Amino acid sequence: MATSTLVQYLPAGEGGDTSNRSQTETFIAAETLAVGDWVAFDYAATAIGDITRNVFKADGNSSPVRTPFGVVIGSADRDASGSPVFTAGSRIIVCISGVALATCSDNAGAGNAIGTLLQITNTAGVADVASAASAQPVCGILAQTIAAAAGTVLRRVVVIKQF
Repeated sequence: MATSTLVQYLPAGEGGDTSNRSQTETFIAAETLAVGDWVAFDYAATAIGDITRNVFKADGNSSPVRTPFGVVIGSADRDASGSPVFTAGSRIIVCISGVALATCSDNAGAGNAIGTLLQITNTAGVADVASAASAQPVCGILAQTIAAAAGTVLRRVVVIKQF
């Protein structure tokens, strides 16, 4: 189900929490996912309606390549104890545009600065610094520093709308 945020201005006295311009949609997990995973559609699906129903971890090393369109931010399903469920078949909430916590890598140990353009890597669900030599599109902009040698971490990003 699509959602949208229609507030396009900040009235006097209002702050960022009342003007969140992020957009989310709910999809079906095609595999186990986690908060922060960059996700892609099921491009190999044969039925037209199935292409944009199920989501996988985005992956530049898969066949077909799974180009990202958003970031997992939660699950609409809960287990008996009330914990969110992220396994195959569960309803996954994805940020398709706006600010989200996303899984990012540290640029081979060099770190990444705020404003770094991101694209998917060959590690499923992970984005890193965009390379001009890559055919993958930019999927986000880093909004939080990644320190050198930090490894793969959750960081605040601006998801660029692709869907």
